[in-house]
Amino acid sequence: MKTAFIRIGRYGLKITLSALGLAGILYLLLFTSLGNTAFKPLLEKKLTTVFNTPLSVDTFVLTHDALTIQFHDSSKNTVKVQGQFSLITLNLHALYFAKMLQNGGLNTFGLPLKTSGSLNGGYGLMMMQGSVNLFDGDLFYRVQLNRFHSSDLHLSIKNIDYRSLMQWLEYPHNSSTVLTGEVDLHGINRRDIQGDVTLRTHTQNFSPSKLIDDNTSFDFLSMFTDDQGMIQPFHLNLTLNASVDELGILEQFAMLPLRGNANLTAALQGDQDRLVLDAQSNVAKSSSHARLHWKRLRPSYLYLNTDHADASALFHLFSLPAPIEGKVHLNAESTITKTTANISLSNGLTHPDILKSDYHLTQPQTRFTANISAQAIPKAIHYQGVLKSDLARIEIDNTTTHEGMLRDLLKAIP
Repeated sequence: MKTAFIRIGRYGLKITLSALGLAGILYLLLFTSLGNTAFKPLLEKKLTTVFNTPLSVDTFVLTHDALTIQFHDSSKNTVKVQGQFSLITLNLHALYFAKMLQNGGLNTFGLPLKTSGSLNGGYGLMMMQGSVNLFDGDLFYRVQLNRFHSSDLHLSIKNIDYRSLMQWLEYPHNSSTVLTGEVDLHGINRRDIQGDVTLRTHTQNFSPSKLIDDNTSFDFLSMFTDDQGMIQPFHLNLTLNASVDELGILEQFAMLPLRGNANLTAALQGDQDRLVLDAQSNVAKSSSHARLHWKRLRPSYLYLNTDHADASALFHLFSLPAPIEGKVHLNAESTITKTTANISLSNGLTHPDILKSDYHLTQPQTRFTANISAQAIPKAIHYQGVLKSDLARIEIDNTTTHEGMLRDLLKAIP
């Protein structure tokens, strides 16, 4: 029995010595200048993979409770991280500083940037937050990382200079406008994205810019397909609240000389098979509701209803002098290949001076009402309707062409 205890004691001593020896080797490998130097090439390789650009490590100091690392790319953009590190929990509590003044490498934004913030957590869950001065404004961000992949994102945008933003997008723009808002997204890494976006603009003065046609349009396919063009499964549940005090700032995106103001509330819900945008707005002093459907990320259906729109505001929306006033009601549906619409105007009143100067029509001030229906199919548009005025009554049959319909309407306003 005594011999057995002696053998067990010796065996335990060997295990203890081996553990201490392994701990000593591990300490030498991890927490000494010799170990840090040996580990640096492996770290450079890992960082190059994570950031997808060649990186060089300038400084790497790891102790049992602290970490300092600084690295740069081929353009001399640099990142430095310094703080506390726990070997037991593998958690990091550190500050970071990034100086990216040259394009390329670490700087994928094409803008000179300086940002700083904090990192808290480990490989499974880490919180990164900081701020950056951007377009003469401030951007505050908070990103939650799961296994180094973004899961949640919060952005706070304050007084971003819209002219500088448009210059970065390579669109001409002259107005003095600032952009403020919040972006809150969750489930990014699972492609089950839930969130809210709030945006507000303040325009001190507006000057129209020459419209630039870049022959591109917004396409969901480019956002949710891989390099082979295959649609990757996703789910969206997003809400948008926007307040634009001068719609002219959107002229380059709409390719129209817009004017006026509007509030917008919208929801985007669905997945890769069926996606629905449901929006409401008070554009042109109206109560408007629009719904757009995508099937396999291709537009398949559009519904639009506008009640009590101000006719003068509608003309102003497209930078046109208003030859009439009144209340406009519009209801339209489109399956992309077939479109039907009904437009009615009540309490109509003409403005003879604008009709003469801009439309070369001479007539007295006239009160009128109108109701016109249209059906558009490939290569054809058919109209029918009635226009009643102080001077005439015009009925349009359902075979009238677009040009014929306009001529008939003009007859009602001699």
